[in-house]
Amino acid sequence: MSYQVLARKWRPKKFEEVVGQSHIAKSLQNALKRNQIGHAYILTGTRGIGKTTIARIFAKALRCEQRQEDSNPCGTCNSCLDFDSQSSMNVIEIDGASNNSVDDIRDLISNVQYLPTVGEYKVYIIDEVHMLSTSAFNALLKTLEEPPKHAVFILATTEPEKLLGTVLSRCQRFDFRNATLIDLVGHVKKIAEKEGIQFENDELIQTICIQGNGSFRDTLSLVDQVLSFSEDKVVSEEVVAMALGIAKTSAVLTLINNMFAGQDQQACDLVEKFISENISTKNILSSILSKLFDQIKDHQLPEGISQAEALWVYESLAKDANWILDSLLPPKSLQIVVKKISLRRSFFTEGATLSGQVATADSQKKTLNNSPVEKQETLSTDEAIESTPQVEVSDVNPSTENNVVKEQEPSPVEEVTEQEATPSIDIRHKIQEAMEEESTEEIQVDQPVVAPVEEVVLESGEKSWEGFLKSLAKISPAAASNLEQGNLVTPINVTELQVSVDFAYSVDGKVFYDYMIEDESQKKLVDNLKKYFGCDDVHLSITLLDDEKADEANFISRAAIKEEEEQKVHDNKRDEILNDPIIQNAQDIFSAKVDKVIVDKK
Repeated sequence: MSYQVLARKWRPKKFEEVVGQSHIAKSLQNALKRNQIGHAYILTGTRGIGKTTIARIFAKALRCEQRQEDSNPCGTCNSCLDFDSQSSMNVIEIDGASNNSVDDIRDLISNVQYLPTVGEYKVYIIDEVHMLSTSAFNALLKTLEEPPKHAVFILATTEPEKLLGTVLSRCQRFDFRNATLIDLVGHVKKIAEKEGIQFENDELIQTICIQGNGSFRDTLSLVDQVLSFSEDKVVSEEVVAMALGIAKTSAVLTLINNMFAGQDQQACDLVEKFISENISTKNILSSILSKLFDQIKDHQLPEGISQAEALWVYESLAKDANWILDSLLPPKSLQIVVKKISLRRSFFTEGATLSGQVATADSQKKTLNNSPVEKQETLSTDEAIESTPQVEVSDVNPSTENNVVKEQEPSPVEEVTEQEATPSIDIRHKIQEAMEEESTEEIQVDQPVVAPVEEVVLESGEKSWEGFLKSLAKISPAAASNLEQGNLVTPINVTELQVSVDFAYSVDGKVFYDYMIEDESQKKLVDNLKKYFGCDDVHLSITLLDDEKADEANFISRAAIKEEEEQKVHDNKRDEILNDPIIQNAQDIFSAKVDKVIVDKK
């Protein structure tokens, strides 16, 4: 058998094997267990985190004739064997990137009406659905909203924001989470143990997983790449660095220590060595910042380096990163920045020395006796004007350093008359204006500049549950959509100190209830309630009402209420059209009757 890459070989085949997406797996399992199957689902999230995998598991379980108690497919029935054949006519997987024309969708629609050859359902999985053209989407809308009972659509996309709102509103949406570093490391360790892969240390696994950027598929592809450079599945630091084109961890730590110690030449030599090994400038920067962050977080800084200094180094390097990568010579620019950070303390010392010299020069100037400038600094405005000797004033502007007030010393043999000792009205006026401008400028400089604060509450006026949902929809559309599937049992109680929310779902919304009662989902909801209502205490109750209790309480979800309202608008519009005099006259003229009215819901 030919070699199979790890990402395909270890693709999960059961719900519980999917790592990091338990909230979605559990919801779909519950839907299967209660036979509450929607006609269209949309799975969103970044690449390589399990969207297509879960779509396939769900499709297989949906069609399984002997489904297990945990809602997983049995793998042995005719439907499961048909699915495993990879040529099934009952599970059609379409690539939206290459089948994105309106003709492709019309072909799909024309085949939807045919019953499955085996099993109860016919499943259509459309991957990268955002790549469909607008005309293709429009052709799909009607079928997506009202497909035959045997048809189920599962759409997957990495860019849900590109989808039409009319498409999103017709689907149950599930947002996938990026894989955490802990999840990735644990997954790779498990596979390595079964595949007989030996890593010299766990830090190498972590290095590979960091490069995977939260994607299981990307991470396993990198493991495959590393294995191609290794001998007998033994992975060392040199192998990882060579295979991934990154710097060795030990060498990066040495470079950071050189910068902290002020050893600029050694640090620049290491950068040159990395570049000679064909490691990109971006990878060098990324490795330095990553390791420096770990040192700061774990308080493992070299002796003599404070947390504040380490933060300054990290911030300086991070801010210079864009300049380095956008420059004409990124490798040279990186060396300059590394040298600057290494010599940071000498820069500070030189700056302090220069400041001292300037301060000395200023103090020498102020030792002049009876300095008019000094008097103006200590006296009031009127006193300063009265005590000012005869001066030459030229374009007085206190904000310009080159403006000089020159004192004219009277000749020893000349007497200074009273008129000469008093400045002219024009001079007095200019000095008055200059001092007032100087005072105004000082106030403006000292005045703190307050940056505008971004409001969390997006709705103005009295805060309500409706306002909260509108606010939440702008922050997290998926969370707001989940809450729309339920409703308040009692009116929300809002005080200055506490917000009380008594919320419920009916049995029809059990899938959404299961998601909302998870600890993480409740925590996010409570945090959003606190931000919107501006209080620290939130009392949240989420219950599931059976059919009897829901009937007693006349309970109806907000989504159902909206649907009823839309239907009323639709019916009113229909009646308006039928009662139009022109339509009625046309019926009389042709002795006919309108059989059907189609109202555009847009």
